[in-house]
Amino acid sequence: MMRNGVDMERVNALKEAMQEEPAAGRRTLSGITSWSGGAHSTTIVRNFAVPADEPAVLGGTNQGPSPTELVLTGLSACIATGIAYSAAEDGIEVNLIEVDVEGDLDLGGFLETGDTRPGLAEVRLTVRVDADAPQELIEELVHHGYRRSPVAASLEGRVPIRVCIGWEETEAGRTQS
Repeated sequence: MMRNGVDMERVNALKEAMQEEPAAGRRTLSGITSWSGGAHSTTIVRNFAVPADEPAVLGGTNQGPSPTELVLTGLSACIATGIAYSAAEDGIEVNLIEVDVEGDLDLGGFLETGDTRPGLAEVRLTVRVDADAPQELIEELVHHGYRRSPVAASLEGRVPIRVCIGWEETEAGRTQS
């Protein structure tokens, strides 16, 4: 059964499989990023090419959103998805979900012009949902969508990041990083 564009039969089948064997829900997500020069790069995730670049004011060529804008995009999209899934599970038809996202960034950290830490200082979300449900239930859907967001949890929890340096021999016998 489809509700709000969510295939609930598949979701419920996965939930049942995970109740029997929790490992059924564990995934390793991956992608590969290739630098194209300057600030421009393209990441391949599954079958999707995702460009990233910086705006011209930062020396980029504006061929895609900045990596930080992609983080904000991931957050707002994940919360919208969580709201849609929560509504589908509760049998609520949704007509519209919009998430305005903005984050405060001091470029001093990235450009190393001071002691500012690189990264977002604060993120703000404004969520609008139109559904055939009372306002109190819509508020609960929004909060539930946020609480179940892996992206929000990752940003809040400061997930450990391990960086490994890889070296491969090229066909010409040179070492490449």
